[in-house]
Amino acid sequence: MIYIQKRICLSCRKFRLEDPYSGVCRVDKTVNPYPVKTTEETCEKWIDGGHQYHIRLGWIKKTLEKEKTTGDK
Repeated sequence: MIYIQKRICLSCRKFRLEDPYSGVCRVDKTVNPYPVKTTEETCEKWIDGGHQYHIRLGWIKKTLEKEKTTGDK
């Protein structure tokens, strides 16, 4: 089985999640504040984040589930 990594921000090493839908791009450390990007955006400076993609997906699912259960009460 061949796994092809999507070159989206969510799987980039330089991306930091802020909420389940977006985060900041830390490729250029001289920019303040860091540019906000959605999890599905791409750029030419993408760096493979390896297993961070799966960890982030788990965090997003857990956060959305928590919001859903909190919103029902």
